[in-house]
Amino acid sequence: MQNPRDAIIAITHRCNARCTMCNIWQSQAADVLMPEHMDRLPRDLATINITGGEPFLRGDIVDFVARCRKRCPRATITISSNGILTEQICRAMPLLIKADPRVRLAISIDGIGAAHDEIRGRSGTFEHARELIESLVAGGYRGLRLSMTISDKNVRQLQAVAEMADSAGLELGVVAAHAGATHLHVTKVDRPKVEDDSRRAFERVAAGWLKSWRMKNWLRAHFLSGTYLRLIGGRKHFRCRAGRDFFFLQADGTVHSCSVLGRAMGNIIACEWNEIWSGAAANDARAFSTRCHEACWMICTARSVYRQQPIRAILWMARAKALAHLGLFRLPETLEHRQCE
Repeated sequence: MQNPRDAIIAITHRCNARCTMCNIWQSQAADVLMPEHMDRLPRDLATINITGGEPFLRGDIVDFVARCRKRCPRATITISSNGILTEQICRAMPLLIKADPRVRLAISIDGIGAAHDEIRGRSGTFEHARELIESLVAGGYRGLRLSMTISDKNVRQLQAVAEMADSAGLELGVVAAHAGATHLHVTKVDRPKVEDDSRRAFERVAAGWLKSWRMKNWLRAHFLSGTYLRLIGGRKHFRCRAGRDFFFLQADGTVHSCSVLGRAMGNIIACEWNEIWSGAAANDARAFSTRCHEACWMICTARSVYRQQPIRAILWMARAKALAHLGLFRLPETLEHRQCE
């Protein structure tokens, strides 16, 4: 069985936010995963996302990054953070950059001001994140990006967050809120009502990226269109590669096929990687992924789709880019009226 390309690694269950779309902060599970366990990762990973909980609550986060970099020399390592621990993160960044000069940091922004605070369940979280972003940009750090999770609480905030990212010269990743029994302890997510003004905001943001001359922006527009389709009830139109192309590693050491409805494949603390990846539990998890009807659209699944269906994505981008330059790019009001899928 070929080794995976992408890994999501939650190094802690603890979180200092109380987000409306995530219940991990209620977890009582212990953080058993340690930096030395990264020595058991498959060496040929292309991407590693270090997350939590809030990963900067771990005092040894620099050690995690250093171990991942040594074990997986070709991987792009991204840390996902809510940005609340502004001073702590600023102190850690020089050490993180020393451990991995290419390390990236994704800060969550789910709205502007009070809108962000409401979703994150704590007052002042937006200001903490804003101060962190401004400090890192002023310091010349080039690995920073913003991340937005869209739910029924903030679907109208997309345009404002996109403008914030653009004014700071930062990339913005936009993903729909997903239920996540494996990781987030959320079994149901209410689908937002995407009205005309929200749909037009998606169109404006996507069209702006399509008009640029960076292919990465065209891919971001394609991903954003997939996020929009997820929000209006889109169905799965690709074969899930969870447990094949990517996996999720929980802070208790359990390797899952994915973070949403993932099946346990083994424990990296107790077992060597080949034993986990080639075992009966892993085969069962992959069989479940093939049968799964959940229409997940996240970075990990999207990467697999782009590898599986590159021509389809390229054709979408070519057509959508032409329409954007003509001022004609549109997203469907309903799933029965798709223009660029």
